[in-house]
Amino acid sequence: MTDAASLSLQNQVALITGGGRGIGAAAAEALARKGAHGIVASRTKEELRTTVARIRDQGLSASSMVLDVADDRAVEAAFAKIAAGFGRLDILVNNAAIMRSGPFADLAMPDWDRLLAVNLRGAVLCARQAFRLMREHGGCIVNVSSLGGVPGTEKFPGYAAYTVSKFALTGLTEALAAEGRDCRIRVNGVAPGAVDTAMLRQAAPHLRTCTVPADVAKVIAFLCDPAESGCMTGATLVINSNL
Repeated sequence: MTDAASLSLQNQVALITGGGRGIGAAAAEALARKGAHGIVASRTKEELRTTVARIRDQGLSASSMVLDVADDRAVEAAFAKIAAGFGRLDILVNNAAIMRSGPFADLAMPDWDRLLAVNLRGAVLCARQAFRLMREHGGCIVNVSSLGGVPGTEKFPGYAAYTVSKFALTGLTEALAAEGRDCRIRVNGVAPGAVDTAMLRQAAPHLRTCTVPADVAKVIAFLCDPAESGCMTGATLVINSNL
């Protein structure tokens, strides 16, 4: 159960993309613990059911939404549904992402296009709709980038498309922070290194890390809570993982 004194996001509505598992699921739970209603979005119904059930079993508020963020019409319909059902959106966590690897010279351009469509264009589509719902009362957007999207950090062969998508997401964070300042929309990012998720285990099984999704979710919740980070916008917080 949640301590009533900690419900700093009471009555706020949060959309978390890629929320069926990993960092997204942990972020949805962390925001719900602060009193927000978490709309957990993902392409996978079964993962959504599991995540929402786990949150509700704690007496917290959550609902699910099947969503492919790379689909323009699906994103538009999803935000129309949020507007009709809740009348507002206070928080958007752009977490949906895919990871594919392989030698750059052999990379099929449809694979490049699909990764950029999910990791970057999906964040743009969702952020644009969020701006339209937030511009009258303000709000908060958190983009989940990566240590791979931070200049000067170690890069790994075979991840060119993923690295480019995360660099662009970091740039998007700074650009949207400038766009949102006059209408009290804060836009920040997190850039974690290796996190123990199913996606990491599938894409880079050789990597081992002590960092778990809940560690990143704590930082996301901090950025979403104006009582804790209300002066911050345009920042991307680097989370160096313990390997």
